[in-house]
Amino acid sequence: MSDKDGGDLEVVYTTGMAYMTGDGRPLDYKEGLKYLQQAAEKGFVPAMRDLAVAYLNGLGTPPSAEKAYPLMKQASDALDPNAMYHLALMYETGAGVERDLYEALRLMAYSAGMNFTGAADEADRIEGEIDAERKRKLDSRPLLKLEISDVDIEAACCKRMLDAAIAKEVYVDETYMGPMLMTEDDKGEEIAITECPFCKAKAVRVRRDKRY
Repeated sequence: MSDKDGGDLEVVYTTGMAYMTGDGRPLDYKEGLKYLQQAAEKGFVPAMRDLAVAYLNGLGTPPSAEKAYPLMKQASDALDPNAMYHLALMYETGAGVERDLYEALRLMAYSAGMNFTGAADEADRIEGEIDAERKRKLDSRPLLKLEISDVDIEAACCKRMLDAAIAKEVYVDETYMGPMLMTEDDKGEEIAITECPFCKAKAVRVRRDKRY
């Protein structure tokens, strides 16, 4: 895309947003959508993001999270922190996509790392949801095997492991070798482990949707 093309698309986008906000143009969602769609079809990232927001909120069109998702995903993949923020909320609530709190946290953390306003607080809130869900599921499952998925500890092998998982002293994290069971050594250094540090039960990989 030439600089001229980019400049032209920015003009189309800003015109559309003027209609969407009533800033400098009469408030007219349907007219604004026409401009946003024109710029989004040409791959202009802010237009894709704000068109997705319009679809989510039903501005000038019936609400449709299904229409919003691919646009928001494209803008997020282009590292737009605003899009990451909104896509994280879509994953959290299951709007237009299967609910996934771990993906929601990942995206919100990236948005926070790019200093998007409010993202750090939202990341903390989503992490709190995950912590509560982890405690609920581990408390409800038998202490038989140490089972981990690609995102979390799914079942504990002993009471000490259960307590450590709930306290996040042992956890699953992404490494260069893929998701691994992690803890800290005596020096506070993060280390990967393959078995329970208490009862020595081997960690077994399972699907995160395994039924117990």
